[in-house]
Amino acid sequence: MSLKSAYSTILEVAKEKLVNLSPERLQIALDFLTYLQEKDETDAHYLMKLPLEERRKILAKQAEKMLEHYQQEGEWQELQTWDELDEQ
Repeated sequence: MSLKSAYSTILEVAKEKLVNLSPERLQIALDFLTYLQEKDETDAHYLMKLPLEERRKILAKQAEKMLEHYQQEGEWQELQTWDELDEQ
């Protein structure tokens, strides 16, 4: 069985199982899939196996998240840098 047909078979089985879930369990399944995807995107070994263009997309998305975090969280701006501490 080729890799493409294996993925196709897995997706078909997953679809059959998902359509029979209650809305609550479907949301749990979606949350879990989202968690797995995010986990993969932070795993360096996983990232290195991806094509360069795909890696760039994932890293750009992560950079946007961190930019939002640092813009909202101002405490880091109040910290002194090592250079400033050396000057004192």
